[in-house]
Amino acid sequence: MKHILLPDNRPRRLVFYLAMEEYVARHIDEKECFFMWQVDPTVIFGRNQVLEAEVNLPYCRSNDIAIFRRKSGGGCVYSDRGNIMLSYIKEGNSVGFIFDSYMRRITFALQKAGIAAQMSGRNDILIDGRKVSGNAFYQLPDRSIVHGTMLFDTNFDHLENAITPSDKKLQSKGVQSVRQRVTNLKEHTSMSVEEFKQYMIDTLCDSERTLTADEVAAIEAIEATYLDEEFILGKNPRYSYCSEVVRCRAGELSVVVELRRRLIESIELKGDFFALRDYADELNSRLKGKSLERTAIQEALNDFDTKQYIKDLTTNQLIDIIFTETIK
Repeated sequence: MKHILLPDNRPRRLVFYLAMEEYVARHIDEKECFFMWQVDPTVIFGRNQVLEAEVNLPYCRSNDIAIFRRKSGGGCVYSDRGNIMLSYIKEGNSVGFIFDSYMRRITFALQKAGIAAQMSGRNDILIDGRKVSGNAFYQLPDRSIVHGTMLFDTNFDHLENAITPSDKKLQSKGVQSVRQRVTNLKEHTSMSVEEFKQYMIDTLCDSERTLTADEVAAIEAIEATYLDEEFILGKNPRYSYCSEVVRCRAGELSVVVELRRRLIESIELKGDFFALRDYADELNSRLKGKSLERTAIQEALNDFDTKQYIKDLTTNQLIDIIFTETIK
């Protein structure tokens, strides 16, 4: 695996590193690439999430915590200098296999260092039942990108107050607060943060490549797309109906439906699910103009294989989520 380095160590925004992932995936001709990074206090939320539902905006503003949206799915994450972010880019389109393989390698690296780490659920690594790493992925043509957290010495006051996960997500994990769910790696190793970073590089990588100034400039051009206000705020259309939030194997989901004359005008999924491909056009073309009734939805989606679009979500589950609440 190739370790990717920047030509300097100056502080950068979180979205620079997301742009760096894109650039490496599109332009660096290596089968596997890896790099680590740290940022000033920042909240980053998933592509399909609603900003106001996931982020404590007043707290972030009063504590100088930046807010950005990423292009991958998954949930809301707080990051600071005490959190090591890991980025992994691999050639290929087998998302499930690549993601699982990456998670196993990171878990094994922790275990090799004497840390009792275990994979859990779809995207977490736990130590003694508490999360130390959460991960997400997205796909570009012939390249898969996995990125995740590694809590080392994170400010848990900010983590607890800057993000606002739903009560249902916390209850489903049998805990009462964000703080009960997480742990810092420094509690489980004698290594310093720099020693740990070097350990991961030595364990995972066999060579390195330093980006050029021109490549950094190209990354900064991609970064600008993350700074667009419309992208950060997301598309939150007016709607007449919103299902209850449901927690299932695919993640935490709700369905937003805009109605016109009691017929479906558009439908959109919200939550921390992983989209394997763009589902919106196909789903909307099937459901637009249909009445919001179970039989009509079942008929329209009769041969629609939801699992081809959203990881671990069946069509029957999607229909059940839509009808978790009676239209008002």
